[in-house]
Amino acid sequence: MTCRCCKLALTLLAVSLLCQPSKTRASEIVEYATVIDGDTLIISEVGIRLAGIDAPELGQRCRAPTNIEWPCGLDAKRILASKVGGKPVSCRDFHLDGSDHPTATCAASSGGDLSAAMVRSGYALAVGPQHLAEEAAARVAGAGMWSGSFQTPWEWRAQQLDALDE
Repeated sequence: MTCRCCKLALTLLAVSLLCQPSKTRASEIVEYATVIDGDTLIISEVGIRLAGIDAPELGQRCRAPTNIEWPCGLDAKRILASKVGGKPVSCRDFHLDGSDHPTATCAASSGGDLSAAMVRSGYALAVGPQHLAEEAAARVAGAGMWSGSFQTPWEWRAQQLDALDE
């Protein structure tokens, strides 16, 4: 077993032991979540990123058409929190992303896919092909970040790291 597989196994074991979901498949958890930012939940002390998306970071700002900056990262967190609605979420299809962070497909108690909802709201970008239709619809509608201009979350993070190196 590779180190990466060990991390995934330990994460899944921790989540399954801590959450003890009832009436769910072994690879699915249903539990209350704390929203950390626009694409990350904490469930029983385990950070889980929403699969297939990247949302602006908490400190990230976007620019409105009027050239005024606004805290789109904080707004992304608020939007995700409203979609979770203080109710249990269900997560499945756990895996490790390229940075070895636990990632899963999670749904609100209403059954709606949280990743798709965040992209559709314009407060997250599709990473990979899964949510491209939602992203195109958000762009056309001028929803969320698409209402003005923004730096992609991955470019913003890289810029922050560059600033630390200077």
